[in-house]
Amino acid sequence: MSCILCQKNDFKLVSTRDSKNNSYLKVVFCKGCGMVQQDPIPSEKEVNEYYSNEYRQDYKKTSIPKIKHVYRAGNLAMERINFLKERNTIEGNLLDVGAGGGEFTYLTGRLGFISQGIEPNIGYSNYARKEYGINLQTGQLADVDKRFNIITMFHALEHIPDPIKTFKLLYELMDQNGRLFIEVPNIETKDASPHNIYFKAHIQYFSSSTLTSAASQYFEKIDEVRDSNLRILFKKKDIVEDNLFFPSLGEVNQTASRLKKKGWFEYLTYGLGYKKLPLRIKQLFIESRLNYESGIKVLDDILKAK
Repeated sequence: MSCILCQKNDFKLVSTRDSKNNSYLKVVFCKGCGMVQQDPIPSEKEVNEYYSNEYRQDYKKTSIPKIKHVYRAGNLAMERINFLKERNTIEGNLLDVGAGGGEFTYLTGRLGFISQGIEPNIGYSNYARKEYGINLQTGQLADVDKRFNIITMFHALEHIPDPIKTFKLLYELMDQNGRLFIEVPNIETKDASPHNIYFKAHIQYFSSSTLTSAASQYFEKIDEVRDSNLRILFKKKDIVEDNLFFPSLGEVNQTASRLKKKGWFEYLTYGLGYKKLPLRIKQLFIESRLNYESGIKVLDDILKAK
């Protein structure tokens, strides 16, 4: 296997276990560019079939969102909308890629965007159309055929076999001066439990430098927030670059160092993992008291509160 980013074949083994079910899963670190990825990378056909039918059952144990899932996704959507507002990205045609149950698409539509979504999972996309009456297509990014001012991808890029190809597709779907808002898990974070990092569903594991590199032919980074996740706002380049801009040796070494330090001590201390159980108990208590019969009522109440 060659690295999906730099095409070299010089890897270090990172993990051999899927955190969800303890099955065999080989994850490697590229010594050339710092990319962390599955080995081998599954085919596009395999991934498309998995996300169309099985993914939500495997990871959520349901074929449509439960009320607690809508509540969580709605609150996250408002955080992401605030991220865009704070950066004066507050209107225009918007496409949400990997739109899930449609919460972000619905809420942005209520707040002035002309929003639509694309979601491969049949159950979730059908739910979104029926529950919210929104323009949310069942399918893949390649099925979209119009142009947008803003494209968002939240926890979708890490599930895709070829991120370079994906950035090319995103570029072609974006108007001049368009904005791309990407959120992915941060492989360099200190607050991820050692037993909750590597999954079959996550094909790529991005650092800020590898995510910026993967986008570099087509997009320029203009803002970023780093914590347990990476949130990066890109703008479309006027001219496509001939080649990717790869991470520096210092950035590669930094990612290697971060991977080496991951463990229970760092997670519980520097990562503040000891605080997570009380927060989780509080979350479960709040969700146990939710008294809604429809997802749209959940989102409308979140919108009023925010």
